[in-house]
Amino acid sequence: MRFFQKNTPLFARLGYFISFIILFILAVIAVEFFVGNGDGIWFDYDLRLIGFRIVAWAVGLVSLYVGIRQSPPTVQNILLSLASVFFVIYGVETVVGWIHDAGQKSSPTSGPQYAGPAYDSSYAFDEFLGRKPIPSHNFKWVKTMNGKPVIDIVMHVDSLSRRITPFADSTTAKRDKYALFFGCSFTYGDAVNDNETMPYYFQKDNVGYQAYNYGFFGYSPRHMLARLQHQDLTKQIAQKQGFAVYTYIEDHVNRAIPSAGWIGMYDGYFPDVVESTMQTDGVYRFVHPLKYRFGMMVFKSKVRQHFAMDFPFAYRPKDYELTANLIKKSQEEYKKQFKNDRFYVVIYPDAVKKDSPMIGLLKARGINVIDYRNLFPFPSKKYQLQHDGHPNPEAHRLLMEQLTKELKTKGVI
Repeated sequence: MRFFQKNTPLFARLGYFISFIILFILAVIAVEFFVGNGDGIWFDYDLRLIGFRIVAWAVGLVSLYVGIRQSPPTVQNILLSLASVFFVIYGVETVVGWIHDAGQKSSPTSGPQYAGPAYDSSYAFDEFLGRKPIPSHNFKWVKTMNGKPVIDIVMHVDSLSRRITPFADSTTAKRDKYALFFGCSFTYGDAVNDNETMPYYFQKDNVGYQAYNYGFFGYSPRHMLARLQHQDLTKQIAQKQGFAVYTYIEDHVNRAIPSAGWIGMYDGYFPDVVESTMQTDGVYRFVHPLKYRFGMMVFKSKVRQHFAMDFPFAYRPKDYELTANLIKKSQEEYKKQFKNDRFYVVIYPDAVKKDSPMIGLLKARGINVIDYRNLFPFPSKKYQLQHDGHPNPEAHRLLMEQLTKELKTKGVI
């Protein structure tokens, strides 16, 4: 009671201030209701959010002041240090935010303005994968330039959330072997038709095989491992003999860590992994709510956006180790299900940094690596889509042509 009696004048002033802010915001909202559309947003400013922030800042500053004033010297020093660090970070973030936003507004818009595709309408929630292609769904992938469609295709997905790989002809050839393809949008075939993906071109050139596309936008080794640990793929595939391929690009390290940028881009909807056992267990944003919120805070930071940074700033040895361990565990899960060791990692052309240790780490773990870094230049105009950063059909065809030759040489097919 003595604490409140001692600070009664201060709390009274705080109460007056909060009451004034609430009444003022309500008055402005009332004006907006009659002259605007009544949604509480005026000139792109959310009035309710502004009011809440002002009140929160007032309560926070008063609490900090009282805490410092009433605390012993040691606690005062700690609080002052923490407050100083906070205000420096907040100040830098605010100033850089002004600079960044001003630069965005003043940047020229004479170049092509792209929009789409609407990825949100392509996936559904999954308790282990986080996101998966909507089962039995046709997703219309459209990208526009200056308001006009420049890529307009339909992606067909089967009941098991796999992109459908159509047969090249209507022949009734006996396809008694399987070819499983794991990976990200490169495998899934972002911005290309069903008959222009990597699995399609492999199946077209190898009539005894049926290809299954387990890739998807933004997938990583985490997703491959989660599929193999929580689904019995042998029940999804008619054939008993075959092989599996995982297509690796260097950006998969970002997704395996995961980096703050990737937490933000995928909103934390990806498999969580217990690193000590390499067991996938639930969805990251729900298993690690504090890490998820911190990652989102970093992702939304104006400093990160302005300087195009990510956290961590560079791949560390342990990041490569984790990625390699995820792929190794996936190989073991594949072998456990399919009773063979025909599991291959394809290194995508030009996708690995010159100093990347990934190939050595994979080979040291006994994984079959097919190194196509020098197969063709990527990214390049010849092998990249004109209006998108992903590989074009010719890149997919050439890679599968070479894979067929490689596997025939090894006696796999």
